[in-house]
Amino acid sequence: MNHTLQKLREIAQESVLSAEDSIVQKREIFASCAELAAPLIHAFKDVENEFVRIAVMRQIWPYDFDRRDDRVAGLLVNMIGPAEAPIGLKIAVPHGFLQFEVLIKPGTQPVYSCVRDTHGQRPLAMDFPNSEAWLEFFYKSIADLIEL
Repeated sequence: MNHTLQKLREIAQESVLSAEDSIVQKREIFASCAELAAPLIHAFKDVENEFVRIAVMRQIWPYDFDRRDDRVAGLLVNMIGPAEAPIGLKIAVPHGFLQFEVLIKPGTQPVYSCVRDTHGQRPLAMDFPNSEAWLEFFYKSIADLIEL
């Protein structure tokens, strides 16, 4: 075998190994994010059967609010990430959505993120320094939506 073919095979082998390592690393990061997001998911499950204020439902769904689920679970747009290990959630709020998510970039601290997406306007991203502040914002957001 000539030197050029040998070099090309080495590069191809390194590329395959690098791709496999990347997949493993992404899975580990996803698992870490899911672990950090677990208190948020648990908090949501604690309130998912609470009633949403009628005035809030009218703001979210002005034309068919009376046919919607009037519990907090009905506000859930989707869980972010796989069903068995979510890393966040997206809920409907008046005039848009709130998305809570944990992100980790290799070599950095976790980022507890919340994005307020308002219909027709630029999304507002908020990063919190720790999980306590992030969860506190979640609690305040939910408290504004439900009947207490």
